[in-house]
Amino acid sequence: MIYVNQLNKKYKDKVILDDISFDITTGEIVGLIGPNGVGKTTLLSIMMGLIKADAGEVSMADVDNQDFNMYRKIGFMQDNSVLYPHLTGYDHLAYIANAHKLDISKVEEISLLVGNHRYLHQKIEEYSLGMKQHLLFACAIIHQPEVLLLDEPFNGLDPTSLIRIRDLMIKLNQENNVTVILSSHNLDEIDRMTKKIFFLNQGKIIHKQLQNFEEDQYVLSVDRSVSVGANQPGIQQVNPKQLRIKAGLLEDVMKHLNSLDVHIQSIDRETVGSEKLYREIYEI
Repeated sequence: MIYVNQLNKKYKDKVILDDISFDITTGEIVGLIGPNGVGKTTLLSIMMGLIKADAGEVSMADVDNQDFNMYRKIGFMQDNSVLYPHLTGYDHLAYIANAHKLDISKVEEISLLVGNHRYLHQKIEEYSLGMKQHLLFACAIIHQPEVLLLDEPFNGLDPTSLIRIRDLMIKLNQENNVTVILSSHNLDEIDRMTKKIFFLNQGKIIHKQLQNFEEDQYVLSVDRSVSVGANQPGIQQVNPKQLRIKAGLLEDVMKHLNSLDVHIQSIDRETVGSEKLYREIYEI
């Protein structure tokens, strides 16, 4: 579905993308994470053919990104600098609908779906950041693409709008098998939407799979001091009345505590999420 092979990009002497390669299969949602300036937007723009790579090749929806037909299959949500302040939201969507030879009724339909119908006929210069985000998302999905590239889609959204846009992304993925690359600083939302993460660091892609049960941990609080498997991998004595245990060892440890007549007062699950990995990768 998406194929990126040996992609390279420099700006003057600064390496932005260093021999990047990856594959994404149909129907996957992939998070793209990294601090500002590491090249996330550059990567997405190269994939869309908007910036020329120094070397490498890209195909999306099984079409080379130098082939104009690719744009009929791809939706790209960029930042709001691509919007024209003196045009209305309707003008933007109507232009895209015409380019894709869609019936003009599709403009109202997609606006109702996304939630920007109330201000569709206002000029962009009157829009808030959240209103612009709604319009940009509508522009990206109006032609029912097979692939969505989303650059900071949650930026500026209030909680109600965020939930609506997130649920719509998931619906498109689950019902239409839309493949999604989601670049965002909102790590909690990425964790909600996907287990597959690409961290971009020093020009390289670091692949991570989140929420692996065997990597999850549980913190057990007990009613009295206890020492259990202090030297055993996967068991950590937090304090005399607390143990941190790998998920795969939880059942055995609970049985052992029961045999010692030690009562468990609480069990808290610690899931391996993108924030934990982010801290490790970027040494925070």
